[in-house]
Amino acid sequence: MSAARPIPLICLLTLLPALGLAADANELFEMKVRPLLAQNCFACHTASRMGNLEMASREALLKGGNSGPAVIPGNPEESLLIQAVAYSHPRLRMPPQNKLKPEEVAVLRDWIKAGAIWPEARQKTAPEKGFQITQEHREFWSFQSVRKPAIPEVRNKAWIKNPIDAFVLARLEKEGLQPVPSAPKHVLLSRLYLDLIGLPPSPDEVDAFEKDRSPDALAKVVDGLLGSPHYGERWGRHWLDVARYTDDKLNIVADEPYPNSFRFRDWVIQAFNQDMPYDLFVKAQIAADLLPVDSRERLMAGLGFYGMSAQYQEDRPDVTGKAFLGLTVGCAQCHDHKFDPIPTKDYYALLGVFQSTKLKEHPLAPESVVAEYRKREKEIEELQQTLSRFREQQARQLAEILATRIDRYLPSAWKVIGPQKLAAGQVAAADDLDPETLRRWIGYLERKDHEHPHLKVWNEMLARGGDLEEARKVAAEFQAVVLQVHKEIREIEEKNLATLGGAEGNPALAKIVLLPYPRDKYVFWAGLFGESRTGFSANKGDRVIYYSGDKIDRFLHGEWKSYVEELNATLAAKKKSLPEKYPFLHVIEDAEKPANMKVHVRGNPETLGEEAPRAFLSILCDGPPEPFHKGSGRLELAEAIASPDNPLTARVMVNRIWAHHFGQGIVRTPSNFGQLGERPTHPELLDYLAARFVENRWSIKAVHREIVLSATYGLASENIEKNSRLDGDNRLLWRANVRRLDIEAARDSMLAVSGELDGVIGGPPLDIKDARNRRRTVYSFISRRKLDATLATFDFPNANDTSEQRIVTTTPLQRLFFLNNDFVIRQAERFAERLVRDVPAGDAAARVRLAYRLAFGRDPSAKELQWGREFVSEGGDSWARYAQALLASNEFLYVN
Repeated sequence: MSAARPIPLICLLTLLPALGLAADANELFEMKVRPLLAQNCFACHTASRMGNLEMASREALLKGGNSGPAVIPGNPEESLLIQAVAYSHPRLRMPPQNKLKPEEVAVLRDWIKAGAIWPEARQKTAPEKGFQITQEHREFWSFQSVRKPAIPEVRNKAWIKNPIDAFVLARLEKEGLQPVPSAPKHVLLSRLYLDLIGLPPSPDEVDAFEKDRSPDALAKVVDGLLGSPHYGERWGRHWLDVARYTDDKLNIVADEPYPNSFRFRDWVIQAFNQDMPYDLFVKAQIAADLLPVDSRERLMAGLGFYGMSAQYQEDRPDVTGKAFLGLTVGCAQCHDHKFDPIPTKDYYALLGVFQSTKLKEHPLAPESVVAEYRKREKEIEELQQTLSRFREQQARQLAEILATRIDRYLPSAWKVIGPQKLAAGQVAAADDLDPETLRRWIGYLERKDHEHPHLKVWNEMLARGGDLEEARKVAAEFQAVVLQVHKEIREIEEKNLATLGGAEGNPALAKIVLLPYPRDKYVFWAGLFGESRTGFSANKGDRVIYYSGDKIDRFLHGEWKSYVEELNATLAAKKKSLPEKYPFLHVIEDAEKPANMKVHVRGNPETLGEEAPRAFLSILCDGPPEPFHKGSGRLELAEAIASPDNPLTARVMVNRIWAHHFGQGIVRTPSNFGQLGERPTHPELLDYLAARFVENRWSIKAVHREIVLSATYGLASENIEKNSRLDGDNRLLWRANVRRLDIEAARDSMLAVSGELDGVIGGPPLDIKDARNRRRTVYSFISRRKLDATLATFDFPNANDTSEQRIVTTTPLQRLFFLNNDFVIRQAERFAERLVRDVPAGDAAARVRLAYRLAFGRDPSAKELQWGREFVSEGGDSWARYAQALLASNEFLYVN
């Protein structure tokens, strides 16, 4: 994929119309949508065309089947496909017996929202197993070994500050262009501060730099910023975008936070502050638990890269390829990659590595504390299971009893919904029925949003105003149908249990589908006896005669009631006495029996091809890949990725660093160095930086230092007409790019200028909407389920997906945010209070000057000073409104 985004990576599809990147759409479809459809839909909706619906093409989905079009591009909620897989349609529920996971539904929803893009099928010249890596493949620029090039000769040698400038100027001179002058000192200082620590310089820091005339004045500032703990907060956040860091799981129904997610975030920040060698940084995130013992414990938190990933393994080969290698490996899930030399077998070779791992909690407490907690937790779990099992048994028995009394409940319901229109409570009391069950039957019978063939006779009887005797007759017939269907379903469950060697008390085991249920009968049965996930219900949640959980308790008496009460009391006491859980890390570890996978032909796990031994990508190996033999293979994979001989790893990372300093990478698709990615504008410069990166022992800070001390980085952003005509996109770097601050730097800068910023490092996440939250934005709660509205407004990436770079949009909501948002108004008020507090009353000019120095790092011009004094002369809250105008200005919100 070119301007990348990965896993429920389909989630990035929402951005594709704006970007116009057809290649991205193709990749995302092939990687996520097609596999979902192949695994869950194609069996019934290709050749067999159940429901007269074919799903082999976009055109077939638009045409639809008996119920109408399956997909309405751009409108997922009105699309029958989404209604069916989300189980929100009154009649259609697909797949019928294995509901899709919330994240899988989200994939399809976002795909339809983005236009339901379905790439044209291509005729393969050979089957997957015939794919060969050719010499032409190996000669592609990004698969060539990194070689440190000679520094080019230039005419204007005086302009050169370091080798970076030579590569840039050589290209400019070749194209007949010249660089603009250097930026003013205050502009350069502000640029450095915002780039390296994400905060503006204070007036004192500006003054010190302006007064320092020594040759190494700039280097001293750079070294100070690289040594600041705020550096890791800024640059750690950049990596967290790539790592698709989040503080919760993707649960569509309810919030499900990770209790210790922040430990991975804090580890990343600390790794940048300590300038952890990048090769070790990579290895720690893939295989920290397999590294030498003496370094293992301080690196274990890095495994949160996978330990908090989406709950399906298919995400991992893709994010590994994009994050570390700049390759769209996930596109090979269903077929050989259509553009890059990545055969499907390579995808399953990598997937086998991750399928041979499992999630784990790594305790950060003494073994005795962990053992005691787990012992008490196990006691609670066993009690809970005992209680749940008992309740389930009683619920099933009660449902069977109530099924034999349908011929009593339906006539009573007729008295309520039929011509008599009696009160339900009155009828229940008169007929000696359970009021709640009668209410459920009434709700079930009154629902108009589903078709119910078994109630056709009942509905016809109601429509013509039948009498009570007819209602009793119809009820008896309906009861007979219910009992027969229930008998058939129970027989199937019993056969499944027998086949699996299970027990009658394990209903979950019974529902494993060996002998499938007849769908129509199962849906009918589930509405009466089933759990609350499927089937028709009385009130869209309650089963009619099935009472789950503690709802069964009111039906219990005597010893049964006492037994449940005792269990509940014991359970409550044990929960109350359970101490707070010990701290731990979300990590992965090798499975007990690592195993290779077989290729899923066309992404379908039911159609298996050849075995794919766990190994590295063929294109990055000399000859056939050597199979991994050490456990899952994660350590061997980590070593292969972090090898200095790998042509991609160093290039990809220095390109990411360059992109954050200049607004665009030397390769403008930072996570796609393949055929569909852009070619480097300065290939020799990229190789120079990559070679220097490895020479400097993979020091990220050394890369920063060389970049920001270059003349290229220090250029002004002014325009030259001739240059603009020849290179309007500034690909050749003849001037600085003006860049809008991301939401983190903008919010943090407002806090800094107002004097409100809390500089505490690390710790659990805070709600960004909390007025008391004055900490840096990197410590705010990031949701995979529902991204905060403020973050979303300012283009914060989807946390379900790896993000290569922020997409910058300009919308009215962004301007309204600075006009009306409580946070902005509050910071403006604190900013004004700071001006009033620090400057004596009556000296408006001095306050305006201080405002400019705090917000912009410079003094106001004479005209700006005049405007400021005139504005605040109105009195009242004019200082707060003036401060808000400065915070909302382009000069404050853009890096010049």
